[in-house]
Amino acid sequence: MSTGADLAELRSDPRFARILEEVTRNQKPCVYAAENRGFDFWLGEWSVVTSQGETPTGDSRIELILGDCVVQENWTSAGNIGYSGKSYNIYNTALKRWEQYWVDNTGGNIFFYGGLKDGAMDYWTDEIPQPDGTKLKRHLQFIKLGPDKVRQFSQGSNDGGKTWFVEYDFTYKRKK
Repeated sequence: MSTGADLAELRSDPRFARILEEVTRNQKPCVYAAENRGFDFWLGEWSVVTSQGETPTGDSRIELILGDCVVQENWTSAGNIGYSGKSYNIYNTALKRWEQYWVDNTGGNIFFYGGLKDGAMDYWTDEIPQPDGTKLKRHLQFIKLGPDKVRQFSQGSNDGGKTWFVEYDFTYKRKK
């Protein structure tokens, strides 16, 4: 509509501009919905270190895919351990919450749900059965520490959320 010769005469009409904008919004609704832009602070290329001691833990590329509706993480662990994974994050408009689905090269997967809370992405899991018979509940947070730094903090609970232990605490540093 914006480049075809057969519509050239209409392009100067303000009504045409409004129609063109509406068509664009319909083609890529996630680009224009504020709820879908809440996790954009995590987008980019990152070197990841432990928050205490700054030991390298991996690299991550976070990008928008599928019409800018999905925030996809591409994780590779540091060293020669060969661990990698991906997360797919989306704002679920029906449930009015953010959801993350993590998958990795060991067959692992985790489903998180939550939302923005005080500027941080705040995710939870239900209680997940573990191989030893216990159940693990997780709380995962992504905290923007500035334009070039994000903290990823994961806690677990084996007693239904009464007490929590740190699973990992990473700092994402934007690659220049």
